[in-house]
Amino acid sequence: MLKTFMTILITGLLACTLSSCEANDETIKLISAEPSGYKINLYSHPDDQEQANDYMSALLNWKTAQEDDGFLSFKETTLSSEDINISADQLPALVIYKDGELIQSISGNNSDPSEIKSTLDNTVALSNNKNS
Repeated sequence: MLKTFMTILITGLLACTLSSCEANDETIKLISAEPSGYKINLYSHPDDQEQANDYMSALLNWKTAQEDDGFLSFKETTLSSEDINISADQLPALVIYKDGELIQSISGNNSDPSEIKSTLDNTVALSNNKNS
């Protein structure tokens, strides 16, 4: 009887542990571009795109403000939340890298599109002769 109880207890603990790991691993939407040595990543919850609307608007306005916006293309993918160093409560988040080094990030729901665009303007110096 004790052996049966221990087996049930261990099985239950194992199931709880596995289910809590799966609960923390959620799918994240990634919109990215790689112009001129930069990597621009916008991370958001795929089931709540309304949160990322200001970021998307700022990215689009920034792209169209470039002299030749045709060379700058964005890709959409998904990844696991475990693959990024951003917690779910910090999403949406715009992260900018230059030559693999983090140089700027903006996160949270209450970001103003003009501030996001200004950050992109002041952070990313594009050379129109390189493709993304």
